[in-house]
Amino acid sequence: MTGFAGLDNPEPGLAAARALRAHWKRGLDIEALVYAPWSTGGWTPGVADRLHLIPPLAHGELPLLQRLLAIHRRHPLDALIPCLDLEVPVYSRLATRLARAGIRTLLPQPEDIAAVTKVNLHGFCYANQILTPHTVYVSDLAAVPLHADLLGYPLWVKGTVAGAKKVYNREQAVFEAEPLAARWGGGVLLQEAIEGSEHLAAMVAREDGSCLAMATARKLYCNERGKGVIGAIVDDPGLHKLALQILPKLHWRGPHELEFVRAAKSGLYYLLEINCRLPSWIYLSEFAGANLPAALLAEILAPGRRALRAPRVGAMYARDVEEFTVPVAALTELKRSGEAAVPVSMPRRTCRGDLAVAVSGITSLELTQPGLGVARCLRRAPEVSRVIGLAYTPNDTGLFRSADFDVCSRLPLPGDDADSTAQDEATFDALLRVKQRHGLDVVIPNLDLEIARFRRLAPELDRVGIRSLLPDAAARQKLSKLGLSHLAAGKRLGGLGFPETAVVRSKRDLEQVWKRFGAPMVLKGLEARATRVYSRDQALTIWSRFREDGEKVMLAQPLLYGEEYGVSLVCDRRGRMIDALPLKKLVMCERGKTWGALATPLPLLLDQLAELLGRIGWRGPADVELIRDSLTDRMELIEINPRFPAWIGYAALIEVNLPRDLVLAAVDRPAAAPASWRTDFGGLVFMRTAEEIPAAASRMAVFVNRGELVNGRR
Repeated sequence: MTGFAGLDNPEPGLAAARALRAHWKRGLDIEALVYAPWSTGGWTPGVADRLHLIPPLAHGELPLLQRLLAIHRRHPLDALIPCLDLEVPVYSRLATRLARAGIRTLLPQPEDIAAVTKVNLHGFCYANQILTPHTVYVSDLAAVPLHADLLGYPLWVKGTVAGAKKVYNREQAVFEAEPLAARWGGGVLLQEAIEGSEHLAAMVAREDGSCLAMATARKLYCNERGKGVIGAIVDDPGLHKLALQILPKLHWRGPHELEFVRAAKSGLYYLLEINCRLPSWIYLSEFAGANLPAALLAEILAPGRRALRAPRVGAMYARDVEEFTVPVAALTELKRSGEAAVPVSMPRRTCRGDLAVAVSGITSLELTQPGLGVARCLRRAPEVSRVIGLAYTPNDTGLFRSADFDVCSRLPLPGDDADSTAQDEATFDALLRVKQRHGLDVVIPNLDLEIARFRRLAPELDRVGIRSLLPDAAARQKLSKLGLSHLAAGKRLGGLGFPETAVVRSKRDLEQVWKRFGAPMVLKGLEARATRVYSRDQALTIWSRFREDGEKVMLAQPLLYGEEYGVSLVCDRRGRMIDALPLKKLVMCERGKTWGALATPLPLLLDQLAELLGRIGWRGPADVELIRDSLTDRMELIEINPRFPAWIGYAALIEVNLPRDLVLAAVDRPAAAPASWRTDFGGLVFMRTAEEIPAAASRMAVFVNRGELVNGRR
């Protein structure tokens, strides 16, 4: 199988492999075919048996065929399931030669695939009288403003293979078109944005084109990039009928996905895309009792099977993350020989102590929030008896993680700064209820927007026996992005570098900064967000977006090139750094977040940070981001966040349990601090991959109505 990369926008192979593994309890070997060693989905414990490097498609079909046959000689393959759109026509052309070697496939003909690519889909729909949004293919990016204005706003800018961004004016259209065209080539598509609900149909067609299996679903929650991260099986006769009407017009064999939008005004279905592979949400079909990947494999091995039963209506999934470690030796072996076995994971240890700890930031729907990793660390802390998740919405994925949380309780949604008193009172009342019902000794806020609120509440919470450990307002201000620039200007960073920084308050400031720094440049908000810009027009577009979102001041810095590092650490109430975990970031997702890393001894850096934080009087956790400048080889400090990083779950996996250290320091117990900074972290690489987990509307309803969910363990 292929399709084990994609990170926060996961490729479908991992979900399909999970579904196959769930169906075949034994007698199934899954060989993960990957293009790079850092395909984190392939290393997921308990899914694939081995990883194999295969040549990029750009190298041609013959090298790919030769590599597949070499793998086949070592590990005989009965079937091959490609899970990426660009691969399917290639494997279709190789199908006859693969079959002669005994490797079976079920794929459409190349000409049938070409007929429904994103560039050709509008013509296919017109010829077959299928409703589809008005779409314009633009091969020359200089023509994007003209066609976008003619089409009207809002509209979708789409890559020719994948990727889509919703835009609301011509500047945004140009801004989003450039990276999409650069990544996929061949220009972009501009598509009318039809307001309505998004619906999906995953299907498997037999050799004769008839339908073997189908699952229809609805996206219940989409993230900022338009990806469905919560969805459910639906019983929609109209959608089912339409999908069956389209199928014979495709002349299809094998898996595919139809994406629709149901117009809010008319109720009509408009076909958005046809994907020639299983979708990334296909693990949902296993939850629904109608496993499409299993049906596909069974049909490949023994054609002519009976149609699969309908999936269970109401089955739901939520997209979460799984984190694990891989030995450096395994990655080295894959690079050296082109093959490596997936290491067996060790069972998670859980402890039962006397402390109840609450953590916020427990969802991964947009970005993976730190509370999920903090909870996993606390599960391994011998002093902790209960882990309580603090959620803001019924969509928070922590609600469905009963192994990580004993209780999930609701916090009031953040309000305007002008309403901080009411917000503080509501938060205090919510935490007091948790303490009265379940016990609560320590609270760990994990979101930037919460820190000031919990700092204000700290004295009052302490009076009722709820401890916390956070930097005071003065320390936070000194080590904010703006504060760091002031310290750097005064040469008070203790040997650490800091990029040249300018404050942007107006368009005139931006013009001056552009002349000063040029391209590429980074524009940052004072609290969050950072965007690289490569042209003056891009800089103006980002400046406008920041203003629209209420940020009147931003920072500008020249872009640094080099390896990225991170340090998670904890300081006690005296500002002494108890322990720290430094790492080199090895795999980053599209939004710059860490999905692969290796703990790296950096004693000099830790000494410098300990001196700086001690001088400032920092308390509690910190997430330090740095870049080793490729030109000067100097460590440049990028920012310091007053919380744990999202990758903090790695800490417990390599026995550097920083959340445990924080809890002990918060309740004035001695922490198990090392005598000196660690120099050996066991050679284990951190990896994260996306994972679909079962969700339930009933749990969401209980959370909404009662304000909490209580899981089985107490």
